Amino acid sequence: MIRLDNISLSYGSRTILRDASLHLRKGELCALVGRNGAGKSTLLRALTTNGEVLIGGRPLAAISPEKLAQTVAIVTTERIRIENLLVEDLVAMGRAPYTNWVGRLQEIDRQIVGEAIEKVGLADFAKRDTSTLSDGELQRAMIARAIAQQTPIILLDEPTAFLDIPTRFEVCRLLAELAHKEGKTILFSTHDLDSALPVCDSFAIIEGGELRQLPTDMAQKEIERIFQQ
Repeated sequence: MIRLDNISLSYGSRTILRDASLHLRKGELCALVGRNGAGKSTLLRALTTNGEVLIGGRPLAAISPEKLAQTVAIVTTERIRIENLLVEDLVAMGRAPYTNWVGRLQEIDRQIVGEAIEKVGLADFAKRDTSTLSDGELQRAMIARAIAQQTPIILLDEPTAFLDIPTRFEVCRLLAELAHKEGKTILFSTHDLDSALPVCDSFAIIEGGELRQLPTDMAQKEIERIFQQ
């Protein structure tokens, strides 16, 4: 579903990654790890902006913005807390690539939004103001928005940051369910190794400007070495 081969990425004048390669299959859950400043966010951005990246076998440069929005959903570190914005309205934003030119939701869109909210365990919160949600509840709402977008690929930047330990595990289990039961390809950056290790199929490790992808059973020792330095 996602493929990049020998791509170099820069941030300003600084080269972040050299000859980076990454291959993610349908239904694969991959954690992107590395020390602060290693280039995780840069790589995630490149997956939706670098024309050399292949999405579903097609170069990104050949995919229209509309089609890309129907293919890749992104959950950033931004926390949307807007007074009078209901959870169901936030999740409904995920239907933007499919609604008519005035952005009006059809019945099928409302059904998809409701199913996404239920899937993340927020059915009782649909009418809640997003400004009243806890960090964990809001993060689940953001993931529900990505689910409602109905894309085969989901990219997430630090989805478990600032969450308590039980909620971190809940979020990672939800991502695993989306990948393994619904066949979505999911890549998420994280520092939360305890939550990611039990559920991920592979790890993409950034170290010293290089990117390596390893199956989880081979990655654990490498990850421990990096973070114990």
